[in-house]
Amino acid sequence: MSTQNVNVGWLHERLGTVVLWALLICTESAGQLFTKVAGDQLGQMDFNWRWLVEVAHNPGILAAIACYIGAFFVWMLILRRSSLSLAFPLSSLVFVVVLLGSWLGLGEHISLLHWVGVAVIIGGIALLAEGEEN
Repeated sequence: MSTQNVNVGWLHERLGTVVLWALLICTESAGQLFTKVAGDQLGQMDFNWRWLVEVAHNPGILAAIACYIGAFFVWMLILRRSSLSLAFPLSSLVFVVVLLGSWLGLGEHISLLHWVGVAVIIGGIALLAEGEEN
């Protein structure tokens, strides 16, 4: 096996992992945002048959469920490539993306403390990634 084939294989595997992470973060974040919008549309939770029918026919709820199912399968693929002790903390990027989506897409106010929390999450992920490299 030539060095070029090894380098291409490494790059292909690394790129595949990045794509899987992007898919996971996007599907989980979208699921959260769809759930928020659909929950606001549905209003009061009465837990009766009529309300359950409304939930089952709400496009936002159906989209959220599809996102969560997709995220589950992507998560399974990620766990085949990564240790749980690294993958689970890295999944906290979803918190960052949901916060950004809430701010940009839903117009929610994000306090300075929230932004500090985002910085802490990103810093923690950077430390984990550095520790994995060494």
